[in-house]
Amino acid sequence: MKQPASPRNTGRVPAWVWASLLVLHAVALGWQLHYRQPLFPDSGRYVEAARNLHTSGVLYAEPLPAAPLRLQEYSIRPPGYPVLLLLTGGTQAATSLPVATLLLQNVLSLVNLGVVLRWLARKGLRHKQWAVVLLLIMTAPAQVIYANVVMSELLLQTAIVVLWAALVRFWQPTRQARYFAGAALAAAAALLIKPVFFPAAALLLGVGAVVGWQQKRPLLVVWGVVPLLVALLWMGRNEARTGYFHFSSIAEINLLRYNARGVLQATEGPVAAERFVRGTVAASQQLPGFREQQQYIQRASVAVLWRHPVAYAAQHLRGMVSFFLDPGRFDMVYFLGLPDSTGPGLLQRLNEQGYRAIPRYLPQLPGGLVAGLLLILLANVARLVLALRFLLQPDAGNAAARWGVVVIIGYVALLTGPLGASRFAVPVLPLLVAAAGAGLTYPLRLSSRRTA
Repeated sequence: MKQPASPRNTGRVPAWVWASLLVLHAVALGWQLHYRQPLFPDSGRYVEAARNLHTSGVLYAEPLPAAPLRLQEYSIRPPGYPVLLLLTGGTQAATSLPVATLLLQNVLSLVNLGVVLRWLARKGLRHKQWAVVLLLIMTAPAQVIYANVVMSELLLQTAIVVLWAALVRFWQPTRQARYFAGAALAAAAALLIKPVFFPAAALLLGVGAVVGWQQKRPLLVVWGVVPLLVALLWMGRNEARTGYFHFSSIAEINLLRYNARGVLQATEGPVAAERFVRGTVAASQQLPGFREQQQYIQRASVAVLWRHPVAYAAQHLRGMVSFFLDPGRFDMVYFLGLPDSTGPGLLQRLNEQGYRAIPRYLPQLPGGLVAGLLLILLANVARLVLALRFLLQPDAGNAAARWGVVVIIGYVALLTGPLGASRFAVPVLPLLVAAAGAGLTYPLRLSSRRTA
C-alpha cells in the first residue's frame, strides 16, 4: 500500500529552520566571545589597512610609518573589507574583540542563507527535504566560522548572492534594467572586496553589450561598463601609488609563491622550489622600479608553468577538487584553538607528494578532529552530488538560476585554481546549498516501470 507523502511547505521557510540557523550562529558567536581570538593568519593585513586608512588616510597593509615602504602593500588588499572594518570599529581587532564587525557578519550570513532558502521555498520542499537542507548547512562549519573572524569571505559572499539573485531576476522575459544594474553594482563591489573578481568586470560588460545590442537597450551597456570602470579607477589609484598600472599585487604573489612553487615542489623537489622563489625575489629587487620587479616575477613564474604544463594542469585540477571537497582542517584548528603541531599543511603536502600524502597525514591529527573532518567531507560530497543533480536537469523554468550557479561557482573555482580550499568556497556556499536543495525536488528514477 502506497504511503502518503509528507506535506509540502506552503512557499515559506519553516520557522524551525530559521530557529536552527539562529541557534547555530549564536553558538559560533558565543564561542568567539568566549575564546576572543578573531584573527586568522591573513587577518593582519586587513586590520592594518583599516587602521592606516583611519589614521593616515591611506590604504597600506603594514604598520606605518615604515621605512622603506613596501609598494606591494598599497594594492595587496582592495578597499572593500578594510572600509567595513573602519565603519564597524574593527581597526583595533588586534587588541580588542570587534563585536560590531562580528555581529554584522553574522547578520550578513543569515541574510545570504535567507535569500537562497526563500528561493528554495518557492519550489515547495517537503519537511524532510527542509531537514536535509538544514543538515547540509550545519555540516558546512566554514559558514559560521568565517562569520565570526576578521576575514572578508562573508562580505564577498553577500556581493555574490546579490549578483546571482539579480541576474536570476534580470533573466526573466521582461529583462528589467534595474536588476542588471543591481548585478553590475554587486560585481563592482565584489572586485573591490577580493581581486579574484577583477576579471568578472569584463564578463558583465560582455553580457550587457550582447543583451543591450539584441534588444536595442543602450542602458544595459552603460550598466555593464560600471564594474570595468570601477576596476580601471582602482588600477589608476594603484599606479599613482606604485608607478605600476595593476589591480592587486596578490596576483604576482600567488603566481610565484603558490603556483610556480607548487609545480617545482612536485617536479624538482622542495629544495629547488625554495631556491627558485628566493632567487626570483632577489633578482627582482635588483630592478629599478616596482613595475619592472612585478613583471620580472610574472615572466619567471610563467616560464616555470610552461616548462611543466602537465604538472601545473594536475595541480590546478587538484585545487579545484579541493575547492569543493576540502573539509576545512585549517578553519577548524584556528577557530577552535586546537593545537596544530602537524608541520606543513595538507596543501603543501599534496603539491609535494600528491594524494598519497593524505593517508600519511591523517594519523597525525587528533581522532576527534579526523572524525569531524570525515563527516564534513561526506556532507561536501552529498552537497556536490545533489547540486549536480539539479544542474543536469533539463528544466527551462530554472535555466537562469542554473546557469547563474554554474557560471559563478565555476568562475570562482577556476580562478582560485591551485589554492582551492574550504575557505575559498565560502563566498559561493549559499549557491551550492541552493543547487543542492533544488536537487532534492527531482525524483530519483531508478526504473522506468510504474509502481502501484
